[in-house]
Amino acid sequence: MTMPPLLAIGTAALDIKARLTRAPLPTTDVPGQITLKPGGVARNIAENLARLGLPIVFAGIMGDDPQARLLIEFSRAAGLRVRPLTRTTPAPDDLVRLRLAAELPTATLSAVLGADGRQIAGAFSGDILDALQPGDLDQLQEPIAAAPAIICDGGLPADVLLRLREMLPDEAFLYGNPGSAALAPRLVPLLDRLDLITCNHLEAQVLTQTKVDSPAKLISAALILVKQGVRRAVVTFGARGLAYADEERSLYQPARPARLIDATGAGDALAAALIEALRRDEPIGVCLQRGLAAAALTCEAEDTVAPSMSPAVLAQRMKSTANERE
Repeated sequence: MTMPPLLAIGTAALDIKARLTRAPLPTTDVPGQITLKPGGVARNIAENLARLGLPIVFAGIMGDDPQARLLIEFSRAAGLRVRPLTRTTPAPDDLVRLRLAAELPTATLSAVLGADGRQIAGAFSGDILDALQPGDLDQLQEPIAAAPAIICDGGLPADVLLRLREMLPDEAFLYGNPGSAALAPRLVPLLDRLDLITCNHLEAQVLTQTKVDSPAKLISAALILVKQGVRRAVVTFGARGLAYADEERSLYQPARPARLIDATGAGDALAAALIEALRRDEPIGVCLQRGLAAAALTCEAEDTVAPSMSPAVLAQRMKSTANERE
């Protein structure tokens, strides 16, 4: 019997990245490379899962523009099924959405990266994400009811996330990703329904109202998230590693070595590899190792989703990392 596809609902964005080959200078340009790549937290996680062999559909709101067509083309070329969501007219009393333009462009991220691969500056244009309404999820009633796992991110408006929770079957696995520290509060009403959350230390600070600046604080934040109702919590801190907690245990794992090219999307890859391993009922230690290996692999790629991501490459990365530790 064929397993119904997983469903990812949330942010899709076109990533415009400028990689500088020398230090930036004020009021002038410097040599570099500019690329257009598909992005968005939920979309990135979905593409990683597709590359890891899981059937999955991504659903998100996009504009009627070249950016959307590029996003869909890139995503489908990677094996990801895409279902654009139709935007409906806001209710007369929905003053926030009524203020939005009738035609909005697809969400776009513009980032400037230094020669070392670290982000120097960036801007995000995503008004269209706030245009999505709770009733717009009615387009997804059947896939939501059938999906064994649902992935969502904080790019969805708070009332849309609440509507998603109402529509979920009791047995469905739910994963949530804040998307950013600014959007993290949107996930608070979902915490006691989440089977898994991954968030970075800044997002964890918002969700737990505690300072997270050390491995011990990472573990503490993960434990607080579990006390708030999350079944499994992962809190990351870039090259310093991650903490994991559930009702039975808590632990810290250092990050895997990587030759950094671009860290964008590493957290999304980590989440996808975790979800994929959990769906196969792997021990949590193996799940975390796969997640960290996927993150390292992504850090070494120019794309937000590593083109080399696959079960075989990920297994080889885990094996080589294990050999390095011996």
